[in-house]
Amino acid sequence: MRTDKIIAILSFTLLAGYLSGCSTLSYYGQSIQGQMNLLLNRESIDDILAQPETSPELKLSLQQARSIRQYASAQLSLPDNKSYLYYVDVKRPYVVWNVFAAPEFSLNPTNWCYPIAGCVSYRGYFAEEDAIEQSEELKLQNLDVHVGGIAAYSTLGWFDDPLMNTMLHWRQRSLAGLIFHELSHQVIYIKSETGFNEAFSSSVERLGTIQWLLAFYPTELDAYIAYLNAQSDFRDLLLQSREKLITLYHSSVDEELKRNEKQFIIEQMQLDYVALKESWPKNIHFDRWFEKPINNARLTSAMTYLNDIPAFYQLFIEAEGNWADFYDTVIALENLEPEDRQRLIENKAKSEIDYVTLVKLIRKNTDLD
Repeated sequence: MRTDKIIAILSFTLLAGYLSGCSTLSYYGQSIQGQMNLLLNRESIDDILAQPETSPELKLSLQQARSIRQYASAQLSLPDNKSYLYYVDVKRPYVVWNVFAAPEFSLNPTNWCYPIAGCVSYRGYFAEEDAIEQSEELKLQNLDVHVGGIAAYSTLGWFDDPLMNTMLHWRQRSLAGLIFHELSHQVIYIKSETGFNEAFSSSVERLGTIQWLLAFYPTELDAYIAYLNAQSDFRDLLLQSREKLITLYHSSVDEELKRNEKQFIIEQMQLDYVALKESWPKNIHFDRWFEKPINNARLTSAMTYLNDIPAFYQLFIEAEGNWADFYDTVIALENLEPEDRQRLIENKAKSEIDYVTLVKLIRKNTDLD
């Protein structure tokens, strides 16, 4: 990334902060400092691998990540640039903590707007204490709030995003999916449409991982498909609970009764989950999702990633599994009016998720029969 481009972006961000008030300026200040720390402290993976003091464990992780990065561009037609060819240890378990919020009786998330990204349904902080402080302020506004640690994020191609220690503790399959996901944000990003952007990237993550496993670890594919099928069941459970909550929130019952019924629906969802996971392999579960209190903010943040994934699977099938054609089709959707684009995605998202068909299509296109 050229220095003049960095200066231009950061100057514009600072100006936006000054125009928006002191609290916004403070927020942009921590964002700029956090991003600059990543850029200034990153090192080339090749340089780190050449250093004798680099531990064998880190060398192996970086070699695996470099191979995945090369595969992403060569075989998945993802951007071929310097993203994820650098490494930085941020000395913490997550690179940022995102704050999500929603009204007590609504599943419409609170949005925050930024100069480059547009409006998104979260607010990110490089320090956990800052995220918690913001969440406490939002709670005082009677909002449901959730704070979640994030292992990686995309700067949409503005910077050469580095690998971080927050990513490398994941199993290799998950690391591959994460790199595919974040790189795909550079393919298309529509301002103020978080659900579209995340569902697209989540579909690339899953489809790309299937292809990557077929190429290198075919014996692990069945386990991954079992995980994806369980995740589809989990998605359906969240959708059903969401529909119940929407019906409740639109009803005319008084707030106290609405509050009690809301809690009942959430508790029933937890019970249904316990029964549902009995049908999955013993090593597959989503228990961690239930470790924190469930509220509207938790539900909206989860559904942002999961809700529309089937729509992009359908577009991938319609592109006959050709990655470039698939991307071209998705990119063309940006030309639609927002309501037309959302209607198309909602209709295609009604398609059944059929991983058998997807695996056959990917296998055929990559000559892996």
